[in-house]
Amino acid sequence: MNRFILLLVALLCLNFAANAQKIAFSGEVRDSLGTPLQFANVLAIDTVKKTMSAFGVTDQQGRFRISLDRGVTYRLKVSFIGYLPFEQVFTPEESNDVPYGIILKSDVTQLGDVEVVSEMPVLIQGDTITYKVDAFTQGNERKLEDVLEDLPGVEVDEDGGVKVQGKDVSKLLVDGKEFFDGDTKLGTKNLPANVVDKVQVLQNYNNVGPLSGVNNSEQIALNIQLKEDKKNIVFGDISAGAGPEERYKAKANTFYYNPKTNLNLIAGLNNVGELTFTMRDYFRFTGGLGSFARGAGSSFQVSSNNLGIPMAERNNARDLKNIVGAFNYNLNPTNKWSFSGFAIGSKVDNTLGSVQQRTYILQPNANQETLSSIQNVNSTSGLFKFAGKFTPNPSLQIDYSAFGRLSDITNSDDQTSVFGAITNDISGLRNQEPRSIEQQLRGFYAPNERDVFSFEGSYQYQNQDPSYNLVTTGQPFASIIPMTGSSPFDLTQLRDVTTKKQEAVFNYYRILNKTNHINFKVGNTYSSQTLTSNMFERLSDLSTNEFSDPTLVNLVDYTYQNYYLGVLYKTKLGKLVLTPSLNLHYYDIANEQNGAEAGFDKTLLLPSVNAKYTFRTSHSLTLDYRVTAEFTDVANIAEGLLVSGYNSLFGGNANLQNSLYHSVQLNYFNFNMYNFFNVYGGLTYSRRFDDITNIVSFNNLERVNTPININTANEVLSGYASTDKRFDAWRLNFRANWSRSTSNNIISDTPNENTNFQQSYKATISTTLFKSLFLDVGYDVSFNTYEGRNVSSQFENHKPFASLSKKFLKGFELEVEYEYNSYISSGNNSSTFDLLDANLTYRQEGSPWEFKVEGMNLMNTTGIRRDSFTESLISTFEYFIQKRYWVFSIMYDL
Repeated sequence: MNRFILLLVALLCLNFAANAQKIAFSGEVRDSLGTPLQFANVLAIDTVKKTMSAFGVTDQQGRFRISLDRGVTYRLKVSFIGYLPFEQVFTPEESNDVPYGIILKSDVTQLGDVEVVSEMPVLIQGDTITYKVDAFTQGNERKLEDVLEDLPGVEVDEDGGVKVQGKDVSKLLVDGKEFFDGDTKLGTKNLPANVVDKVQVLQNYNNVGPLSGVNNSEQIALNIQLKEDKKNIVFGDISAGAGPEERYKAKANTFYYNPKTNLNLIAGLNNVGELTFTMRDYFRFTGGLGSFARGAGSSFQVSSNNLGIPMAERNNARDLKNIVGAFNYNLNPTNKWSFSGFAIGSKVDNTLGSVQQRTYILQPNANQETLSSIQNVNSTSGLFKFAGKFTPNPSLQIDYSAFGRLSDITNSDDQTSVFGAITNDISGLRNQEPRSIEQQLRGFYAPNERDVFSFEGSYQYQNQDPSYNLVTTGQPFASIIPMTGSSPFDLTQLRDVTTKKQEAVFNYYRILNKTNHINFKVGNTYSSQTLTSNMFERLSDLSTNEFSDPTLVNLVDYTYQNYYLGVLYKTKLGKLVLTPSLNLHYYDIANEQNGAEAGFDKTLLLPSVNAKYTFRTSHSLTLDYRVTAEFTDVANIAEGLLVSGYNSLFGGNANLQNSLYHSVQLNYFNFNMYNFFNVYGGLTYSRRFDDITNIVSFNNLERVNTPININTANEVLSGYASTDKRFDAWRLNFRANWSRSTSNNIISDTPNENTNFQQSYKATISTTLFKSLFLDVGYDVSFNTYEGRNVSSQFENHKPFASLSKKFLKGFELEVEYEYNSYISSGNNSSTFDLLDANLTYRQEGSPWEFKVEGMNLMNTTGIRRDSFTESLISTFEYFIQKRYWVFSIMYDL
């Protein structure tokens, strides 16, 4: 570790020395009338190497500043749409104290000229920012995520999620067409870097033409524009590899694009933990079909299909095997019709192992449990979507889409629990085959420039059938479930939940003038759910003991209905855009179970207001306040007991009401292309009334959870901040996230207030040395603090990390990634672990072949530490991870 740090320090010092000869060159760009020109592009071209050495973008005062090498002759080029380009050859000798003045002359013939736009590294037009990626890339990029990380204001996380100016990107387009429903992960992890020409950031994205004049969208989309020589041909790559201990990997990425047909195929299999498509991704996909009522301040949560399924990732699983095949298409047979969709199939076989130290809150005496677990998850799943759009003219759009999912999941779990002097061997088996399909029909019509009408309707069918078989050496829930067998005890829980949900909303927009418009809406959401469950005991002679106790059986019919009217007014007052709204809801909720009926109806008026102040382009402050009513579904209503785990039962509450929460969000961002210093940040506060929480009743280790509407408000205050600074060959980034939550529940008839404070801070320095060595160095630290009625715990993790990429000889490149973790929990219980990955690549210049040797987890770390909190227990985990392995692979570019 110490030698590694010394090496990094030496490399950083070397880079400082290499950049010592650079000087700052500044100037001002104005038109012939002396007016400053903002967003003009300034390029410095090395006249010997014929390459771009530096570029800048002018600010509101027309100023620019670039860094140049002393004594090198440059061709200075300045361009701006609608003006003749400026060129001049010069050799900087020292920093200029007086800004260099440049005058651009107007050229009407150049307005809108695409050729001028294509030469600009950055073009800002309204809500669109266009990056010419060649101006930012360093030459070591392999996939789209590497390209995006080079762009100012863009961040890519480990899972392929993208943020622009601190905001999540919700859609990914390739040449204007959605890529796998706009999923960023499949795009960032698979699109080759060498096919990307430009990246467009589309703020306030809306793909409905008739709504362009009344756009209320806050979405951000990325449009990836391909190089011209990558169109009308098949491109991509195929690879295969193998290594000791039967390691294998194979993958194919193929793409075809032309103006009328876009086809994408991604397929692969491996057992080295490269997760092209995970179970988390499967449950994350929505097909782009969301709830209409959510925009009117109301939320009805249907329980997820991922009941009790552990989500395996590379950093928490001991063995991962996966197969995936994904096909995406966009077809435009005519100017009026377009069709799109995808099909994704995957098969996973994951093994997870962990050891937990568990502390049960408000439990006296022996409240510490050690739980060892080995789990195996097998899943075969599929997703599909079909969408068709008809646009006979710019004023009318009709579209239909259908999205479905189905899967077959088996989760087996072998555990050993040590609680005081009691040891219990546990075997659990969960099976389920969830399936759902959702259809949506939408129509938008703008008969004139002032009026817009829309109708949106959807229907969803979902079925969940989870079963749980529990075998334990100790009798489970002896005081509640009348089991008659002997050890080992065998208990099975069966459940079936069917949901049918339909939504419809009609909108009318009226554009009053250039700065004001009003929107009226009327809508309805209706959901009917049925839940049946029962449990039985399997005896040693293979006969069954059926439980007739009504508290152990469920037969529930549950309906939720919401009628609402809404009005939204949007006005622009100079630099301030104000958008208040009011939504009047009438709710009717009913359920029938065990021969008894319950339910309620109520009327709520839910306000919201959004205010956005724009100081200048890419510099704004946004305030959002809203009141939301959140309703639960049948899962929390069913009163019959359900087995949640080896020591946990759950029983619903037929008299649950909705929760009501107020939320305030403040976001700030400043994207500065003049000095390449960008700042983003935000604060969110929510206060939830009548929140749904649990009464927890303990009997030694075992507990029963029952939901209630707590009469004490729960609160969450969270925030984030990010800064990004670029200069010369350096990039500095700092990110901070924090969240403080206060929640209330009842444990063993005792009110309990839980306070959880989470903080994380990450600083990174990136640099390029001699255009052949690329280095990232950083420090990541996180703190978690929990306080309950009679217990408190603290956890912290310190993680210095570094990644290095070095090109040498002709065609060789070495990449190394390293992280060191120091984990400290309460009572100075600490542990350390480090992870080291490396690969050596060879590719001859101009050759489509690439050869690679890669080693993962070279330090052969066996486990990593994590922690978690719930309303009734605190857990510290040690996850077992994949051991060290080597793979040799070959890749061919199509």
